[in-house]
Amino acid sequence: MTESIICFNKVTKQFDDDEPVLKNVSFEIEKGKFYTLLGPSGCGKTTILRLIAGFLEATEGDIYLDGKKINSVPANKRPVNTVFQDYALFPHLNVFENVAFGLRIKKLNQKAIDEKVKEALRFVNLSGYEKREISEMSGGQRQRVAIARAIVNEPEVILLDEPLSALDLKLRTEMQYELRDLQKRLGITFIFVTHDQEEALAMSDEIFVLNKGEIQQSGSPIDIYDEPINRFVADFIGESNIVSGKMIQDFEVEFVNRRFECVDQGFNENEIVEVVIRPEDLEITTADKGKLQVEVDWVLFRGVHYEMGCIDIDGNEWLVHTTKKAKIGDKIGLAFDAEAIHVMRLGETEEEFDKRLESYEEA
Repeated sequence: MTESIICFNKVTKQFDDDEPVLKNVSFEIEKGKFYTLLGPSGCGKTTILRLIAGFLEATEGDIYLDGKKINSVPANKRPVNTVFQDYALFPHLNVFENVAFGLRIKKLNQKAIDEKVKEALRFVNLSGYEKREISEMSGGQRQRVAIARAIVNEPEVILLDEPLSALDLKLRTEMQYELRDLQKRLGITFIFVTHDQEEALAMSDEIFVLNKGEIQQSGSPIDIYDEPINRFVADFIGESNIVSGKMIQDFEVEFVNRRFECVDQGFNENEIVEVVIRPEDLEITTADKGKLQVEVDWVLFRGVHYEMGCIDIDGNEWLVHTTKKAKIGDKIGLAFDAEAIHVMRLGETEEEFDKRLESYEEA
């Protein structure tokens, strides 16, 4: 059984008389995994990071690290290190001295400092850069220096506050792979904050999706993407077609005035629901062979696929990702499997949702 390293127990954070930034949040973080806190600006993800780091105190609730309550433990006494969005490097110090800064505060001898800095720079592929000035480093190299400074102190947890946001797209993608590989090699718990869903899906062992100070859903990237709990998660993680529907009975759902076979169960008969179909799960075919008949409204070429907006006879819009090309004005069919349909219960809690998914597995 994997050991928990961080635990939030009904944590609320409120500033003055404003609306709480976090509302009664509870979760556990296991050792040695890569976690991502994902959500829009203002959802509370950076607040969670600052509470773990000790830069903020909880208004209500308790925070535990290695089973010990740390609510009143100061930041410099916590075995965590933070990599900030702007890296917070010292411009007047070279690479070696930036990485060694925390070790000098601890008053380690020079030999130990030399060995630890050398090892940290090797881990981030910056061996030989010890004397380089920070102003001479690229954005990606500066990020590596910031990470080396974080890992050199051998923390139990590394907190990363949107550290890739300032990089260009290609470098950002490269650094995603590097960060994930580094976490695996170090075996340290990483907690990563981002609003970029593609970044979260690519890097994480587990994702916490936040909105308005509450965790909407947690799980593996595949679980979050394939089985979103509600409209917010379905819409925020990737792209989705979401329509209102009715669960006629187990394995049968009605939407756009037609009934379709699905794989969902555990709903009440004729329960009002929402239905999600991902754009890549819709296949273009002839109008007579499609489960839906639509007209192509617009087409964009995305390099590896075409993105098309289509409209059915009831005026519903359908987003389609396909390698097949169609022209604006074409009347086509959209085919999809029963497994492509995901039914969401209105107002379902994550605990209720998890129990329903477990019943699928048992069945």
